[in-house]
Amino acid sequence: MAFAIALIYVPAEAATVSPMIVEVSPSGSHSIARIELSNPGEEDFPVEVMMFRGEISEAGELNLIPAEEDFLVFPAQIIVKPQGQQVFRIQYVGEPNLVSSQVYYAAIRQIPVDFVDGESQLQLVVNYNILINVVPNGAKSNPVVEIIGLETRNEIQGLQLRVVNTGAGFFLAGQQQWDVAGQTASGESFSRRFTAEEIAKSFGVGIVAPGKARVFFLPLNQPLVEGTITVTPT
Repeated sequence: MAFAIALIYVPAEAATVSPMIVEVSPSGSHSIARIELSNPGEEDFPVEVMMFRGEISEAGELNLIPAEEDFLVFPAQIIVKPQGQQVFRIQYVGEPNLVSSQVYYAAIRQIPVDFVDGESQLQLVVNYNILINVVPNGAKSNPVVEIIGLETRNEIQGLQLRVVNTGAGFFLAGQQQWDVAGQTASGESFSRRFTAEEIAKSFGVGIVAPGKARVFFLPLNQPLVEGTITVTPT
């Protein structure tokens, strides 16, 4: 997730980071993630990498807690040259005997450039938050969907859902297909499969950590009768 933190020099082309979601093991050769940053612009792109543990509320509010001690990062700071690429090596070195998945973020932050005195320029400083899931071997998610009820947002009627993850692995609600069935007010049967692309527009990534819950709003084309509705991720 990239976002502006200050409006001050706007580069013609923004840097790109890939992948934005990675999964690593608590130990062994698979405990290392590799993230590539590409700088297609004409200016140097100075960046630093900082590690955080992510706590996500039911409403989707993200709280980042410093977790530098759980990772080795190389390089931690670097200037990516114009038209250049840089691969960051991120290794988990925290608790090796995890019983459930842990959610972390690697924040790749552009370092603001100091301008010459007297110059007047605008600068857009960009951050990229890469989701790092540390997953014990065999850990699986187990999403339990609760239908809170019908709701209207911005004149769009839909369903408010609460997803509880009772498993040991993380669950990405925004990267699943979802089946919705029920009965319309006129008594007709309704059945629709929402694609992952459609769901992502409403849920975002939608990560639900083990033992946690998230509330989501799913827009529908038409109202359904409460008590007849079923919602299932597939």
